[in-house]
Amino acid sequence: MGNKEIVKRYWDGKWNTRRPEILDELQTTNVTYHGPGLEMTSLEEYKQAYGMFRAAFDDTELTVEDLIEEGDKVVSRVIVSGVHKGDLPDLPAIGRPFSLSFITIFRLADGKIVKEHEAYNELDLMVQLGMNFVPLEVTE
Repeated sequence: MGNKEIVKRYWDGKWNTRRPEILDELQTTNVTYHGPGLEMTSLEEYKQAYGMFRAAFDDTELTVEDLIEEGDKVVSRVIVSGVHKGDLPDLPAIGRPFSLSFITIFRLADGKIVKEHEAYNELDLMVQLGMNFVPLEVTE
């Protein structure tokens, strides 16, 4: 199985079939993650974070829009949608739907993911989930 197929299987297992065991199957024990507001340096940390998001987001559906492979790296552009049905830190569940585009750079070795660098519009997600923002007052 090539790296693109591994990433495709990972995304499907993570959000479409929602199988936590996909992390053990396709990530190394020392997998690292770098993304908006979150850094992880082990599979155990990743499992905890995934468990929190999996509990908070229901009816998830992920569509892979693009997969680009270069050497040991795969870049994916995906769209994930669902419903916010469980509490997150500082953000209680209100049952609102969301849809968000992610760009993730994966590095793989020996058929497993060893690193993820992810980018998405965190502000857009917070607004979709009902968080209100107050502009700062500028004083001179």
